Formats: sequence, structure tokens, C-alpha cells
Amino acid sequence: MKYYVIRQGKKKWTFTSRDECKDYVQGFRDAKYKSFKTKQEAEAAFKDGYELHYESKPKDRWRVEDLPYEKNSIAVDAACSWNPGQLEYKWIDLPSGKILFHQKFFLWTNNIGEFLAIVHGLKYLKEHKHAPWLAPGSDKALYSDSKHAISRISQKKCKTKLEKTTQTKKMFEIIAKAEVRLQKNKYTTKILKRHTSEWWEIPADFGRK
Repeated sequence: MKYYVIRQGKKKWTFTSRDECKDYVQGFRDAKYKSFKTKQEAEAAFKDGYELHYESKPKDRWRVEDLPYEKNSIAVDAACSWNPGQLEYKWIDLPSGKILFHQKFFLWTNNIGEFLAIVHGLKYLKEHKHAPWLAPGSDKALYSDSKHAISRISQKKCKTKLEKTTQTKKMFEIIAKAEVRLQKNKYTTKILKRHTSEWWEIPADFGRK
């Protein structure tokens, strides 16, 4: 059993049911919630504030002494208020922790967001290869914590199971453009898997797990 804490939604409360929690976040713009393994953790997070109980290590940047990583790189991640629901994704410059890009959409899925975050991140790095924040003469890398999204990038297909409707028409147009971009362009950026079980959450994470 998991315990859910809503800090921003139709109601601020703790729940023991994911479906019950869903009723108070689905359709709510910028909903924020998180699950906890124990009732004590959930109650403490509700009382003290969500941010204090998110994680024990900083997620805004990776320190050199923490772990080996490609320093000349960015991290990307996506999150949905529900699935499907309002989607947002962003990219983080790893050495500085600076947010390079942050965009919101409506009625998408997390898998689509992870895929598009990588595609658009690759495009950004290619177009900004001489940006001052990138170390000259070194290879660039892009980190994602989604093995499914990384696999779909190699296949150059999003492969979403979301139904095509009048509400999702615009989304499928954007996906099609992203797939064409992958097929017509050659990217030298290394795409690396972020192992969250070993290294904690990716710095671009939105904190909704």
C-alpha cells in the first residue's frame, strides 16, 4: 500500500487509494502530488511541507564528487498531472543546474513527454553546439531516466497507444514532426540512461512519483 499526499489540487489531503487521489488532481492545472511508502512519511510530508520530504540529496545539480557522469551534458524529464493529463517537460544543464527549457502541454501521456523531451533536447544541443555553457571540443551527452523513451528514439518512433481524437489531434501532429526530425537528421549526442535506483532522481525530475 502507498500513501498519497496532494499539495496542490482540488483538495489538499492524504489518501491511501491512487484512484481516490486521481479524483482530486485530474483536470487540475499544475497539480502536484507524491506517493510515500508509509503512513508516517505521508503525514509528516502533509504537516511539514512536501519539499522537505521529497529527497535527501539535491536534485538541482550533480556534484563532481557524487558520481561519474558526462559533465558537458543536459538532463531531460517529463511529468503528467495524470495519465493522460497535463504534460510538462524540461531540460537542465547539469554542471550549473540551470533550466534551459520548460514547456507545458495538455492531455498528453508521460511516455510521449519523455520521448519529445529527448527529441527536442537533441535538436537544442545540435543547434547550440557552440553555446558558451558547453565545453569546447568535448562530446555532448543527454541523460534520460526512461529506457522506453531511449529505445523509441533509436527506433525513431514514439509508439504511443493513446487514441487519436479531436482533443489529441495537435499532439499527434507534434509527434509526427518529431519522428520526421529523427529520420532526417543525424545526431552525434550520446543518450545515456540515468539509473535512479543508484543515483537518486534525475535533476530534471518534477517530484511527482
